[in-house]
Parts: sequence; C-alpha cells; structure tokens
Amino acid sequence: MKFRIPSWLSWYKKPEYRDFREYATNISTGKRPLSPDGRNGGIPSRLRLERILANKTCSPMSLYDFYMYLKYIEYSAENLEFYMWFKNYEAMYSKGLAIADKDYGSIPSAAQSTSSVARIKPGESDVSMEKLDHDHEDDEDSEAAQETLERISQLISTTALCTSKSSCAAAARTSFPPPIHSPTKTSKPHHLTPSTTNTTTTTKVSSTTELPTIISLFLLPNSPKELNIPPALRNQALSNLQTHGAHPVALKPVADHVYSLLRNCSHRNFVRLGVGNGTFETVCVATVLGWTTLLGGFLLVLCRAMTPFRGAHTRWEVFAAWPLWWLGMSLVLSGLRGSCFFLLLFSRRQRLPWERIGADGDGGGGLGRLGGLLRSVKRLMIFDRRIRVQEKHLRRLQRKIVLQSLTGGSVFATLCVVLFIWLPVWRETV
Repeated sequence: MKFRIPSWLSWYKKPEYRDFREYATNISTGKRPLSPDGRNGGIPSRLRLERILANKTCSPMSLYDFYMYLKYIEYSAENLEFYMWFKNYEAMYSKGLAIADKDYGSIPSAAQSTSSVARIKPGESDVSMEKLDHDHEDDEDSEAAQETLERISQLISTTALCTSKSSCAAAARTSFPPPIHSPTKTSKPHHLTPSTTNTTTTTKVSSTTELPTIISLFLLPNSPKELNIPPALRNQALSNLQTHGAHPVALKPVADHVYSLLRNCSHRNFVRLGVGNGTFETVCVATVLGWTTLLGGFLLVLCRAMTPFRGAHTRWEVFAAWPLWWLGMSLVLSGLRGSCFFLLLFSRRQRLPWERIGADGDGGGGLGRLGGLLRSVKRLMIFDRRIRVQEKHLRRLQRKIVLQSLTGGSVFATLCVVLFIWLPVWRETV
C-alpha cells in the first residue's frame, strides 16, 4: 500500500504565473508539449476549472470573477466567451434546438477571411461607393454581433452566482461590473451584471446568423475578438465548417485549444490571485513587519547576552525572543505565498482589481489627482474595505496556509532558541 501524505500536511505553494500568449506560442511552434493536467501546482481539486465553469464556486472564485479577471487583468476574455458559447451550442445541437445545417448561412473560408473581417470592423478611413452600398448590411452585422455577445454574456452572468443560497448572491451585489463594449461603434453598450436568479435552463443561442457571426467575431484574422490559435488550427476549423456544416465537431478542436489555455494558464493565474487576499501594498507591509519582528528577536537576545557584560544573564532568557521569532516567521511565510497573515486569520480579503473599477473614485478624477504615495496608502488593509471570503474551499485553503505558517514559525523559533541557548555568552557557560 502506497503511503500518501495527508493534504493538510503537504506544504502549499501558490501556482507560478504563466503567460498564456507565450504558452500558446510555444505550443504552436513545438517548443513545449501541451500540459496533460492543469490541476497541479498549488490548485486544490475543489477550485479546479471544471467546478468554476460548472457554477460550483463562490466569490472570489466564481465564474463571474473569473470572467472579470480575464477581461481586466489578463485581457483574454474572448477565450471564456467562445468556450461558454461553444458548450452551450453543443448542448443545443445535441437536443435538436440548434439551427439546421441548411439554415446557418454562408461560412467564410480562409481565403475570404480578410474581406469578411473588414466588413464588420468599424473606423475605416476610405469611404468608397462600394462601402456606402453595404451600409445596411453592415448595420445588420452589427446588430447580429451585438445580439450574439448579449447571449454569450447571459451564459456567464446568469450562471455566475453559485447556487449555495444567499451569501454569494449578497456578495455579488456589492461588485460594480463594467460594461462589455460591442465590437462596432453602432452597437449599443451592454452591461454584464450578475443575476440574482438561479437558472437551471440552458439559454438558447441559436439563430440563422449566429454561426457566421461567431466566426467573424472570434476566428477570422484581425477580428474584434480574435482567439489566440495557430493559423493551421484556424484554417482547419474553417475547412471543417465547409465540410461538416453547423455540426459542433467542426469547432471542437478550437474549443479544446481554448480550454487548454484556460486550464493551463488563465485558471492557474486566477487561483494565484484569489489566494493572495491582500493588495500588493498590504502584503509588502505585513512581510516587512515580519522581517522587523524577526530582527527584533535577534536584537533582544544579543542585548540580553552582551549587556551590561557577557555572562550577566541566564541562558533561559533566550525564550523571551521566542514569540518574536514565531510571529515574525509566520508573517514572512504568509507573505511569501502572496497573502496577508492578519486577513487570513479572519477569512477576509481586500477588493480585487475589477471590484475597484467605478468604486471609491478609483481610476477616476478624484483619486487620480492624488499622488502615487497616497493611492498606495489607501490600499493598505487598515484603510481599505475588507470583504468576507464566500468560497468555503478557499477559506479552508487559507486556514491551511495560516496553520502551516504558524507551524513553520514555531519550528524556526524553536531552532533559534536551541542555537542561542548553548552559546558561551550566558552565566552558566562563562
């Protein structure tokens, strides 16, 4: 029987940051193989990507938070939008609710990609007679693109709240979701807001123009929400659409590639940010306080050993520095894993970057006129708003970090006492 260390004893190490663009480039060029499993490297099984996409996690690890992270931190929201659309479209097709192959309209080929994209992109400087003749058609494309994006946003917003009753819903109401801008100037802005209504039905996303719109939005080169996929995979998908029609199997290789980016890069980075419960300023202050406390413990021992003269005090006075070494190392160990020890103790967190948009004047004129030092001070724990962590599995992980930090601090403090207690500077050793 193979012996396995209990999970609470295994030392937690936060996931390393991984750039999804660099990762996608290395995969497409053959510099590295595709990671077989994205659930390693400090990602608990209860916070894996499958649970987030299945709406089984709460704030700050909910599907809505994941989308906000992709949109405002990693700038790769198109990956989640396309994957959520594809899974819903695949479910609709299997139930016979999707459009028939003969009704999906014309699918652009790889050779037609340039002209197809130019037709829906705004801001063209060359206004020709041919473009004026297609104004009505452009308006129809803009409306189709806007309707498609609204349906995709419903897949995220209406399922972004976990189903564990009112605690998550109350937390989601405190956020300030920013708008999803349409890819054209003529489209109306749409706000992605978390819905407080739990839904178990699948949103019907099929229409006679949706599949060509999805291709124009996500697949074609220079499209408004172009996916980071290899050109060969793009051409293969367009060719499959010509062969298989509207069947989801035509786009499955693209969906699998997008899912691999979400699993092996974006999700790892998202968990890394979620475990770090404080701002950079708060974590730095807590870590500096830890190092200062450690230094205070060493100074206390040296002062007791050397003043007023060597051998003036008994060796047992070394234990007076044990609390300082214990607390200082606990703070340092928490800070090295990106968390504030004091926030961990009470399962609290500071606001995430996307929760600050539109709140407290952050990013606006009032706070923007303040100096950089004042903005940093406002992000400290004692001044910033603190929110309870709703996701219970994240709370368990944070309690695990607290216990491990306290244990590591006690071990370090005990070793320091053992080291200094036998030095020949005490009354019994002189």
